Amino acid sequence: MINAQAVLNLASLINHDASVYEVEDEGLLAPEVALLEADGLRLKTPLSWHIIVRSTGGDDDYILEGEVEGVALMECRRCLDDVEVAASSSFVYPMIYKAGVEKLQLREDDSEEDDVLVFGKPEVDFAELITQLFAIELPLTALCREDCKGLSPDGINLNEHPELAPEPKAEEKESPFSVLKDIEL
Repeated sequence: MINAQAVLNLASLINHDASVYEVEDEGLLAPEVALLEADGLRLKTPLSWHIIVRSTGGDDDYILEGEVEGVALMECRRCLDDVEVAASSSFVYPMIYKAGVEKLQLREDDSEEDDVLVFGKPEVDFAELITQLFAIELPLTALCREDCKGLSPDGINLNEHPELAPEPKAEEKESPFSVLKDIEL
């Protein structure tokens, strides 16, 4: 089932249920439009995710481990046609429970070297984090094919109209001995 959220109920971990050491779930995520726009994403398929939250044995300390994968649509850097780009990401974050925190957030403490996720409610939505981690793994640009001809000055796709492409310039290969031409003997 495809959802707009990736919610895990961590109540059993927060309540220190001795029989539960981890909470695990997976699913398909179709992020809300606002999340996609915030990360500049267009998705071809929903994001497939898998998350495990484990208790570390401390009072309010946990470890988040997971992965996300999917296919995004990006514009070809030469002709601007849509290109399907597959990406995946694996991640591990320490997590801390702090009552009163409304939604999952990164701790803004400069003294910590690692990013720490902070949550304050038993039901935690990981959709924003999953979407951002997927977006980070995408390349900056994409190419529809290696021999993409790009656009003409008039904006015409030269892959569809190769007859409009300018003739390639014949490059003269410089002789390796040309550096010797100015030597006087």
